[in-house]
Amino acid sequence: MDDRAAPYVLDTGGTRRDDAILPFKALASDTGGLLSVCEFTLGGWESGPVLHRHDAVDEAFYVVAGRLEAQLDDQRVQVAAGGFLWVPRGTAHSFANAGPDPVQVLALALPGGVEELFAEQAAYLASVQGPPDPRVLAEMGVRHGAPTVGPPIRSLSAPDTGPAAQPST
Repeated sequence: MDDRAAPYVLDTGGTRRDDAILPFKALASDTGGLLSVCEFTLGGWESGPVLHRHDAVDEAFYVVAGRLEAQLDDQRVQVAAGGFLWVPRGTAHSFANAGPDPVQVLALALPGGVEELFAEQAAYLASVQGPPDPRVLAEMGVRHGAPTVGPPIRSLSAPDTGPAAQPST
């Protein structure tokens, strides 16, 4: 893919795609397939995605505000505001908010295209009533080269609020 979008500016809260789970600032179609860029916010102590890996995509995360805890294969790390996390393809990873205040993150996927997975997930989640079927979501991940390898994590610093709140590693 050699085509690239003309220069553009997004206002605060602007997005290039409205049908994905996360607000994408740049799409594979904008960048000639080179990368996709999105932002996300997790509330206090909130968990992110299931533990997964990308077969052919590298990811980078810049923490704008708050503290992000990530699992990278078998290692746990915390990244504070202004910090940067590089996740090369093939690395099993997940993340969670490591504090009571929101964590805001700018994420890049190289090469681009991960927005297709997020759009498929959003369509499925909008179609179900009640909890989603984890097997359906896992099948989507496999189709998009991002297989699930474990459950979401919870920050090791999170307050204990019972068995459901125990960290998943």
